[in-house]
Amino acid sequence: MAKDRKPLGILAMLAVSAILVSAVLAVNADAARGAGKGGGKNGGGSTPPPSTATCSVTPNPATQQQVVVITGSGFAASGSVGITVSGSGGTQMGFAMTDEFGAFSREWTASWPGTETVTAAGGGATGTCTFQTV
Repeated sequence: MAKDRKPLGILAMLAVSAILVSAVLAVNADAARGAGKGGGKNGGGSTPPPSTATCSVTPNPATQQQVVVITGSGFAASGSVGITVSGSGGTQMGFAMTDEFGAFSREWTASWPGTETVTAAGGGATGTCTFQTV
């Protein structure tokens, strides 16, 4: 039975990767069209304001295998946010859905000792934060 879990884990990672790639492609397609902001015929369009997205992790610092909460705000309302957590042991990916105000909250398990960098991206906004795992 234990031999069957590895392929399922790989399939899960592939599925999450496919979702994140789809989200990035959708955002890029909206940007190419001008997202309804003057990007029609004859060019034009306006430069979007800089991202004001933020993220944070509590508790910080965390111990290995402790559940932490990643929160973010400043993203598109009722959308998805791709989350990557990178540390000394590699990179993990996941996603969260934002509420009607563009905020999200997602539980995560702290894995590797050292500084872990969280990047949350979606709807044209990106927020980055770090936390320590001891």
